[in-house]
Amino acid sequence: EKASVDDMPDILAKLIAAKSSKNVKAALKTLMEVAPNELAAQQVARAVKVIPKLQAWVVKAKDNDVKRMSLTVCSALSAFSVCAAEICTEEFLKTVQSMGRGKDKSFQKDVAKFWSQAGGDPVVRGRIFDLGVNEQIWNYVKSKDHAVAKLGMIAFAKIADDAQSAAKLVDVGARLDETVKFFFARLAKTDETDVEKWCLITIARLSLADAFSEKIARMEKLPMIFTKANDTIAGRKLPSALCIANCASNKLLRVRLVKHKAFQLFVDMSKVSSAARSDMAEYQRVAALGLKNLSASFDLRALAAKVGVLEAVVKMLRSKDLEVARYAARAASELSLHEENGRRMVLAGALKPLIDMAKSGDAYCENEACTALNAMSLSEDNQKQFMKEGGLAAIEVMTLSKNPRVKHFSTKLVSRMRLTKLRTAARFAGQMAQTQKELERKARIEKYGYDDQEIAEAAGAG
Repeated sequence: EKASVDDMPDILAKLIAAKSSKNVKAALKTLMEVAPNELAAQQVARAVKVIPKLQAWVVKAKDNDVKRMSLTVCSALSAFSVCAAEICTEEFLKTVQSMGRGKDKSFQKDVAKFWSQAGGDPVVRGRIFDLGVNEQIWNYVKSKDHAVAKLGMIAFAKIADDAQSAAKLVDVGARLDETVKFFFARLAKTDETDVEKWCLITIARLSLADAFSEKIARMEKLPMIFTKANDTIAGRKLPSALCIANCASNKLLRVRLVKHKAFQLFVDMSKVSSAARSDMAEYQRVAALGLKNLSASFDLRALAAKVGVLEAVVKMLRSKDLEVARYAARAASELSLHEENGRRMVLAGALKPLIDMAKSGDAYCENEACTALNAMSLSEDNQKQFMKEGGLAAIEVMTLSKNPRVKHFSTKLVSRMRLTKLRTAARFAGQMAQTQKELERKARIEKYGYDDQEIAEAAGAG
């Protein structure tokens, strides 16, 4: 019978007590069954003696089966942040790196699998670059062993998960040209859906590096990416659209992307319900990210209103997925810098979800919502609408927030609204004074038959 998370106390006790090779293998085999579960990883992290034992078996075990099984367990546990940093110490990473370089090629697949799991953690990623493990991963990507190459590609994609890391991966001599040519050649040749998906994910993540995104644009690879992004197969469409969204973070490429109808692509993707099947659930996140990045260009904000972007953003502001709502809020703040866009989004109902987000308790969402509300509340009409939709109560809540940015925004908004009231009062007083003057002038004309100017002229003639 297969082990479950409920068996973890017994599994860990047997693992700690195991001495003979037979008992160690039995304990490791059972732990391998539950290690991919996050709840199991949490219990391993709390059990002080388990991780050092696993590391010791990988480093010192003479039995290759024990070594391999221990590394497999470490791979599964390293996929979770609760264990990743503790398992992947620099010394342990050096050991795994040496195993991948050793004469025994049978360990290459196990090592590649380890990098494909551990590379997703930001702390481990930093250590991977410090030790130069990224070079070993790149060699695995180019391996003639299909299984090793596939795991290497997954690992390469995992360690390219932020702009700084992506830039490091392509900033090695002639690596930029080599990387672009390799992945697009592999993309064109492969018939395997999973390899195609990870190839596209890798290209998408590397596109966070400006040098890479500019290179694929110069090599005329964008039309291929757009063709795949307009496909109906989710595994092909999603990473391709993510590539376009990441390319849009490069200000030099935004106009070119819009010419390929990037706005329309993201608007269509935003229409997919968040309750759609699992492989389509990410559509709105990518759409929100893409619209956020494209909206950062001043010249494109006016165009956005003509292709349905404003309506798409307002819809995504209401999403229950916090990441979708957060990106949509950033897009709304960028788009609102074009005054007409701000007015139209307010009329479409953007304020209510933004007000709710600004007092949600999630720091990232609160910050983005406050930035958007700040941009939208520049005009007097929008301020009036803000007050109609419960703005006063929201300001009271935001004033008590522990988030300093939210408190700053609430103070700023109160000051702005007071200033608007003063301007309105001054304008009204000016209008009243002008009206009074006009009435007095008419009264003089009725009484004397002339106005002030004629009196002055008569006095001058006299």
